Amino acid sequence: MTLHPGFVRVQVDLVARHVELGRGGWSDGLDQLTNLQRRLGLGPPGDPPNEIWAGVLAAADETAAVDPVVDRISALAATLPEPVPEHLLHRWPTCGAFSVQRDGDLARTHFFSIDEDDLSPLHPSKLEQRRHELHTVVAAFRDLHPDVRRIKGGSWLYTLDRYAGLFPAAHIARATRRRDRSVFRGMSHWGQFLDHRGGVHHDRIEVFRGRLAAWTGDDPCLLFPVPTLEVESPIEVFDAPS
Repeated sequence: MTLHPGFVRVQVDLVARHVELGRGGWSDGLDQLTNLQRRLGLGPPGDPPNEIWAGVLAAADETAAVDPVVDRISALAATLPEPVPEHLLHRWPTCGAFSVQRDGDLARTHFFSIDEDDLSPLHPSKLEQRRHELHTVVAAFRDLHPDVRRIKGGSWLYTLDRYAGLFPAAHIARATRRRDRSVFRGMSHWGQFLDHRGGVHHDRIEVFRGRLAAWTGDDPCLLFPVPTLEVESPIEVFDAPS
């Protein structure tokens, strides 16, 4: 599989600072603060962890340094196949770039890049298609789960007008910034460092590292250059014309 080493390193940098501040060990930091296990396709974090991932954690505790950890994870990525996306693995209702997961009594939206051209999945020429995909998959989810009454999402993408504009205004109206989070296993924060081609946004990484150098252990959500927003509304807001 392809995994940009810069994307690995920025996550491992957070772990190193976490250890330096005495907030935990290397294995704990890699498990809680990165989405590398999931990105490698080694299953969701669990106890006991995936055998291959357990080896990564043990080696990190032993070497206790950024470069060896980054090198080991990057080398491991090169030996692994592209993982099966979670929405396919778990058979969540999916249409185009959107899927909807049942999470208890909530519907939770997910977005991913599926396009094989060189254009962003949020290129202006694709926005009507994306809007249609979103409304189609929400309708399909509601047919499967008519008892679910609320729909939620959490992502840095909601800060982009092109993305937020795909959703009903009533869904976006009460967006709040995520704060005081201690687990960063998904792409809702880390995704802002990757472009749609799998490269990295070096400017955002540099901002992150600057904040990380001055970090004293307060809210780690504030380290990220682009805030992650959470949105939630009654699912019926998707009935209104967009």
